[in-house]
Order: sequence, then structure tokens, then C-alpha cells
Amino acid sequence: MLQAIRSRASSVVVKILFGVLVISFGVWGIGDIFRNRGVDTTVATVGGRNIDVRTLNQAVQQDAERWRQALHGTTLDNEQLKQLGIVDGALQRLIDGQLTDLEVDHLGLAVSDQAIDDMIRANKGFQNAQGQFDPSLYLQFVAAQHKTPQQFKAELRDDIARQSLEEALVAGIKPPAVLVDTLYRMRAEKRTAEAVVLPPSAAADPGTPSDTEIAAFYDKHKDEFRVPELRSFSLGTLLLDDVAAQIKVPDDKLKQEYQSRLNEFQAPEERHFEQILLPDEDKAKAAAAALAQGKDFATVAKDVAGASPDTLDLGFFKEDDLPAQLAKPAFALKPGETTPPIHDSLGWHILRLVEVKPAATQPFDAVKDKLAKAIARDEAGDQLAKQYDKLEDALAGGATFAEVTQRFGLKVTKVENVDANGRGSDGKPAELPVSSADILKTAFSTDAGQMSQLDDLGENGYYVLQVDTVTPATVKPLDQVKPQVVELWQQEKRDAALEALAKEIAGEVKAGKPLAEIAAQHKLTTFTTAPLSRAGGDPQVPPTLVASIFSVKPGEAVYAKGNDGYVVAVVKDVIAADPAKDQKGVEQFADRLVAPGLRDDMLDEFDQALRKQYPVSIDQNAVARAF
Repeated sequence: MLQAIRSRASSVVVKILFGVLVISFGVWGIGDIFRNRGVDTTVATVGGRNIDVRTLNQAVQQDAERWRQALHGTTLDNEQLKQLGIVDGALQRLIDGQLTDLEVDHLGLAVSDQAIDDMIRANKGFQNAQGQFDPSLYLQFVAAQHKTPQQFKAELRDDIARQSLEEALVAGIKPPAVLVDTLYRMRAEKRTAEAVVLPPSAAADPGTPSDTEIAAFYDKHKDEFRVPELRSFSLGTLLLDDVAAQIKVPDDKLKQEYQSRLNEFQAPEERHFEQILLPDEDKAKAAAAALAQGKDFATVAKDVAGASPDTLDLGFFKEDDLPAQLAKPAFALKPGETTPPIHDSLGWHILRLVEVKPAATQPFDAVKDKLAKAIARDEAGDQLAKQYDKLEDALAGGATFAEVTQRFGLKVTKVENVDANGRGSDGKPAELPVSSADILKTAFSTDAGQMSQLDDLGENGYYVLQVDTVTPATVKPLDQVKPQVVELWQQEKRDAALEALAKEIAGEVKAGKPLAEIAAQHKLTTFTTAPLSRAGGDPQVPPTLVASIFSVKPGEAVYAKGNDGYVVAVVKDVIAADPAKDQKGVEQFADRLVAPGLRDDMLDEFDQALRKQYPVSIDQNAVARAF
């Protein structure tokens, strides 16, 4: 379009048109520019500091991008951004930041350049495989944030100062001792109970329901027999491994790669050592003298240092693995020789060389296949990146699923009748060419007959799919599920009978009858639970029953449904907690009370105090104009 305008710019007609446009700009556009030069773009003021539209827009767009990723590429318009509270949330976050910055300045808090540099260097995300700071990784990260290093450091400095202020505010917060003591006693209290399990066999046989009962039960429980929505779709994949498999790497390139990476295939010499560690110089000299006389190393270690033979072996070491003062003399030894006593902060060392594992280099043929795969994957990655752009262009141009899969060589897989959890109509897991929950999410968020966007599979490649058919969720007819209906009816009847029996037993206990005697009448045996905390502690006691056990007094009976039947329990003993005997536990409990409740309350109070000290005003009209 630009070239077309240029090619015709010399014609008289075009010159006249441009002349009209220039006059128009002068009357309308440029005039507006000059007339609007003094327009205020402030959306909020915090203690005299302004937050402008551009800053707010950047904050909103950052949040919107996170939402877009969470919604698998769905872009939110301005109205949705406001409805979801994203605009207000971003503005309040900017206001809170300004409030904290004002107080930081008021208090004179500062973070040194050295502290900033140390923090950046210590960040593992900026370190290479050897654990060393890599400036290129740091600069790549900063560039990805659309910032300069100076801007990044300035923001980091502000964040550290803010965090330091907040940590100072909440440091040392402690809940009242009376509150801690009371709640600790309640939480740490334990109880035991006498219990009996009522298995399904304890209930009478419910028999077989009539057809009328079956039909009524089926109508009431149709959701139990519902088949979820099923979808069939065509999946086109462009996978890194598939592309790499087609790439043949020539031998000369493999040899060149081998030479450039030779250090990876070289294993340095390793040495196997034994050691005697002695506490002082006199004993070290005595041990060295005994060894010089030809005495056995293990015997000298036992006689002089009191060391047992199983503590002598150090294993294999590379020269760089040993401390500098030990490495040189240790790697000068011949097998069977020992070093003189060597002193360091740990004591006096005498090392004995047991064996030497010579340095070795893996030959080219041994690593040829590994190199070929690595190079092929690298080249495949480059090809995929180029294919991705072409694929997106083709899809944007309206190409169909069949056209893009054929033109770009995508591998097509037909996936038939799967539910949102990846199970087929038979209930078994469906087979997908790649294991990715994102594929199913895409399939179930794309309309029938429609094609999805091009999406990635992490580092494994890309995919696009087309939904072929959608089978709505249905309820299986009664004649297909009648046996299951009967089984579910019988199970429900047994559960009801067991619950009635458990209630009856609890009533008899309340009337004064021992639980063991009642259980014996039903040919059941009681047991005593392990000491229970409010979190449980006995696998035979279901969580719902644990809660009930802590809600009644000793001697009272409670019951609840377990994994296999019902359980009736009578509280026997209450084991009171003694805070004086568990000081560490009390302190940990107090810390849990503080975090995050009291800390959040403290920070909220601080925020309100700052708003009084540094007045905040928001221009809602300016916000509305911006969004």
C-alpha cells in the first residue's frame, strides 16, 4: 500500500488530494494537537505524586496478559477488564506502591548499589549450568520485560525497600498469650474411644426391588447414569521429534561438533583415597611415623586416632574436588603411598592413595549418535519456528484444516468420542499422540465444525485441531443400566439400615448399656482407638467421626459413615495438652496464628494510616475515558 502511494505521488490528482489533506490537518488535526497540548492525563494523585494514564494502562495490560494466558488466548476488551475488576485492581496496586514509596522516602530507607548487584548475581535464573552469573541471561530477561537494565534495577530497588518496610512492620507481632494458651490446649488435646465397625453384612439383605421401585429409583438418580458430552476431532501435530527424525546430519558436521564439544566427552583422572583425620599435630606425627615403619594404614588409624575401618574410605575424587592444600600432595602420590600430615581448619589429614582411574576421552564413534540427535533437534527447532510463522499466516488467510495439514506436513490423528477427561465412550483412557491436557481443553472450547488456533506443546512442537462432531451429554436408558440401578438401590438400602443400626446402638449406650455388650449381641467386636488428635490418628476412624468424638463428653456415643460401613464410638479418655511441656510446639502454633491473619490486619491498618498521611484522590472520569 505504501509503495502504491509513492508510485502515484507525482500525479496532479494525487498532489491535489495531498494538498486537501494538509489543509484538513491544519484545520482539524494539527489544531487539535496544539489545543490539547495542556490536557492533564492524571488518573490519581497520591500525596502530591501523580499516576498518569500511561502508567495505569501498562499495569492493566500486564494483568490482562496474565488473564489472556489463563484463558488460552482469549483477549478481554475494555468493558470486560472493568467488569472483572482488573482496572480497579491495577490502579489500587499503583496507589499502594506510591504510598509505600512515600513512607520509604520519609524514613530515609535506602538500598545500596552493591546490594542490588549481589541480588541479581545470586538469582539462579541468571546463572549458567555451572552456577555462574551469566550477563546474557540477565539482559535477555530484562529485555523480555521491555525495560532497560537501569529501569529494572530501579524497580528492584523500590521493591526491596517496600518489602523491608513491610517486614519491619510485621516483625515481632505476637498474639496474646492467653489466646495462644487456650487455642493450643484445644488443638493439642487428644482423645481415645471404644469403637465398633458395622460392616455391610451387619444389615439385613434388602432383597430385590420391584419394577416400579426400579423405575422410581432410576428417575430419582438419573445423574448417576449420565454419559458426559463426547467429542470427535481431527488433531494435526508438528512435533520436534518428528521433524528431527527426518534430518540427516553429515559426518563432517558431526566431527566438527565433536571437536567443539570435546571437553564434554573428556573424563579427568579420578583417585580413590583413604584418610586418617587427627585432632592435633603430635598424634599426626605419631601416625606418620608408624606408617613410615610400614604399619598397616587401618591399624594405625585405629591405634592412634581411634578410627574404625569403615570411616577411612573417602571414595573417588577429581583434583578440583579436593581443597587446594590437599589436592596437590594427594595427586602426587602413587598407589599405596601416603601424604605427610596436612593441616587445615578441620584438623590434621593423612591421605592414602588406593587406586587411580585414568583420564579418558570418549571416542567419536561412541558419541556420534548422541551428537546427531542433538544437532537434529536444534535444526528441527529452527525449522519449527519458521513453520510456525508460515502456519499462522496461512490460518489467518483462511486456510482450512485439510489445507494446512497437507501443505505443512502435519501429522493428522483422528480422536473419536472422548470426554473432557480424555476417556472414551467405553470409559477407558483415549490414546492421543502427545500427552497434553491442553489439547482436550482446546477441543472442548472449540465449536463443532470449527478449527482451533495454532497452539504450542511446550518445547515439543505445535498443534491445531478441528472439532468434527459433538455428542451432547445423555442419560443411558433404563433397559441398558437396570443391573446397576438394582445394585445402587440395594446399596442405598443397606446404608440406610446400617445408619439406623448405628443410631440404635448409640441410643442404647445413652441408656447406660456398655458398647461391648451391645456389639457382642450383633456378633461384633469393639476396639480401642489410638490417641486421636483433631486431625485424626487412627485409620479405622473416619474424619467425620473424629470431629464428632471431639464434640461430646466422655461416655457419650457418636457414629458416622466410614469407608466400609458405619462406625460407632464412645469417648473413653480425654488427654489434656500441657503447653509447659511443649514450648517449641506452642511457639510454632503462635506463629501459625500470626500468619497470615494478624500480619494482613497490620498491613491493612498501615495502609489506612498512610492514606490519612498522604491523601489519595482518584479521577474516575479520567479512568472511564481511558477504559
